[in-house]
Amino acid sequence: MKMNFFLDFKKIFGYKAAVLIVLSFLSLGLFARDLNLAYLPPQAAKTGDNKYQLVKDFDSSVKQMKALVVGDDMIKDELLTDEENYRVHVFYNLKKSAPWHKIYVIEWDDKVFARVFK
Repeated sequence: MKMNFFLDFKKIFGYKAAVLIVLSFLSLGLFARDLNLAYLPPQAAKTGDNKYQLVKDFDSSVKQMKALVVGDDMIKDELLTDEENYRVHVFYNLKKSAPWHKIYVIEWDDKVFARVFK
């Protein structure tokens, strides 16, 4: 009788441990995905911590970002500076619980980057 209880306990513990291991691997895979890419144009590529390179030119990238946030009254945008070889456009998220609060689209030496600030 004691031996059956021990074997049943071993089976149950083995199944629970296997499920825990599988769920751990799944959660690591979900969190490995960069969630900021959902707020950027589709061609964005991560180059660093919260820094992304955009393939298109500055005007096209800003137009795509505006298309992503159209209709959301809590997101405002403005052109901060427009100098030769350097332009910055910022998107503000006014929601307190938002995953991002500012996204800067920056053109510098014919390269376009996006910086996300939380």
